[in-house]
Amino acid sequence: MRLLMAILSAVTIVGTGVIAQQKDGESRSTQVCTIKVSGMFCGECAKTVEKAAKKVAGVTAARASQPKGVAEITYDPTKTSPAAIAKAITQKTPFKAEVDQPR
Repeated sequence: MRLLMAILSAVTIVGTGVIAQQKDGESRSTQVCTIKVSGMFCGECAKTVEKAAKKVAGVTAARASQPKGVAEITYDPTKTSPAAIAKAITQKTPFKAEVDQPR
Protein backbone atom coordinates (compact mmCIF):
# COMPACT_ATOMS: atom_id res chain seq x y z
CA MET A 1 0.00 0.00 0.00
CA ARG A 2 2.81 2.41 0.86
CA LEU A 3 4.44 1.69 -2.48
CA LEU A 4 1.19 2.42 -4.30
CA MET A 5 0.79 5.70 -2.39
CA ALA A 6 4.38 6.68 -3.18
CA ILE A 7 3.86 6.01 -6.87
CA LEU A 8 0.55 7.88 -6.97
CA SER A 9 1.97 10.87 -5.13
CA ALA A 10 5.19 11.05 -7.17
CA VAL A 11 5.50 14.00 -9.50
CA THR A 12 6.68 13.06 -12.97
CA ILE A 13 9.02 15.50 -14.67
CA VAL A 14 8.72 15.73 -18.46
CA GLY A 15 11.37 13.52 -20.04
CA THR A 16 11.96 11.45 -16.93
CA GLY A 17 10.18 8.62 -15.19
CA VAL A 18 9.86 8.10 -11.46
CA ILE A 19 10.41 4.71 -9.87
CA ALA A 20 9.54 4.27 -6.19
CA GLN A 21 11.44 1.68 -4.21
CA GLN A 22 10.90 0.52 -0.66
CA LYS A 23 13.64 -0.59 1.69
CA ASP A 24 13.21 -1.02 5.44
CA GLY A 25 9.97 0.95 5.38
CA GLU A 26 11.50 3.98 3.67
CA SER A 27 10.56 5.27 0.24
CA ARG A 28 13.28 6.37 -2.10
CA SER A 29 12.70 7.65 -5.61
CA THR A 30 14.89 7.29 -8.63
CA GLN A 31 14.34 8.88 -11.99
CA VAL A 32 15.22 7.84 -15.51
CA CYS A 33 16.51 10.33 -18.07
CA THR A 34 17.59 10.00 -21.69
CA ILE A 35 20.87 11.59 -22.70
CA LYS A 36 21.86 12.04 -26.34
CA VAL A 37 25.42 10.89 -27.00
CA SER A 38 27.10 11.72 -30.29
CA GLY A 39 30.24 10.09 -31.64
CA MET A 40 29.65 6.48 -30.60
CA PHE A 41 30.45 4.11 -33.46
CA CYS A 42 30.65 0.68 -31.80
CA GLY A 43 29.53 -1.39 -28.85
CA GLU A 44 32.71 -0.59 -26.92
CA CYS A 45 31.85 3.11 -27.24
CA ALA A 46 28.49 2.42 -25.59
CA LYS A 47 30.21 0.47 -22.78
CA THR A 48 32.58 3.41 -22.23
CA VAL A 49 29.61 5.76 -21.86
CA GLU A 50 27.90 3.37 -19.42
CA LYS A 51 31.04 3.08 -17.28
CA ALA A 52 31.50 6.86 -17.14
CA ALA A 53 27.85 7.40 -16.17
CA LYS A 54 27.98 4.75 -13.44
CA LYS A 55 30.91 6.54 -11.80
CA VAL A 56 28.70 9.58 -11.11
CA ALA A 57 27.48 9.54 -7.49
CA GLY A 58 23.76 8.82 -7.51
CA VAL A 59 23.64 6.91 -10.80
CA THR A 60 22.21 3.45 -10.16
CA ALA A 61 22.04 2.13 -13.73
CA ALA A 62 23.13 3.12 -17.23
CA ARG A 63 22.33 1.61 -20.61
CA ALA A 64 23.77 3.14 -23.78
CA SER A 65 22.71 2.35 -27.35
CA GLN A 66 25.27 3.10 -30.05
CA PRO A 67 22.79 2.70 -32.95
CA LYS A 68 20.28 5.07 -31.31
CA GLY A 69 22.92 7.48 -29.99
CA VAL A 70 21.35 7.65 -26.53
CA ALA A 71 21.92 6.54 -22.97
CA GLU A 72 19.13 5.83 -20.49
CA ILE A 73 20.29 6.64 -17.00
CA THR A 74 18.61 5.75 -13.71
CA TYR A 75 19.67 8.14 -10.96
CA ASP A 76 18.84 9.53 -7.53
CA PRO A 77 17.73 13.15 -8.03
CA THR A 78 18.87 14.07 -4.51
CA LYS A 79 22.45 13.23 -5.52
CA THR A 80 22.78 14.25 -9.19
CA SER A 81 20.95 15.61 -12.23
CA PRO A 82 20.73 14.77 -15.93
CA ALA A 83 22.84 17.84 -16.75
CA ALA A 84 25.58 16.75 -14.32
CA ILE A 85 25.57 13.22 -15.76
CA ALA A 86 25.81 14.53 -19.34
CA LYS A 87 28.66 16.83 -18.32
CA ALA A 88 30.55 13.92 -16.71
CA ILE A 89 30.13 11.76 -19.82
CA THR A 90 31.40 14.60 -22.04
CA GLN A 91 34.38 15.27 -19.77
CA LYS A 92 35.40 11.65 -19.14
CA THR A 93 34.87 10.18 -22.62
CA PRO A 94 35.59 11.31 -26.19
CA PHE A 95 31.84 11.69 -26.80
CA LYS A 96 29.51 14.68 -26.56
CA ALA A 97 26.52 14.17 -24.29
CA GLU A 98 23.50 16.40 -23.75
CA VAL A 99 20.15 15.97 -22.04
CA ASP A 100 17.49 14.85 -24.51
CA GLN A 101 14.68 17.39 -24.52
CA PRO A 102 11.21 15.94 -25.15
CA ARG A 103 9.54 17.05 -28.37
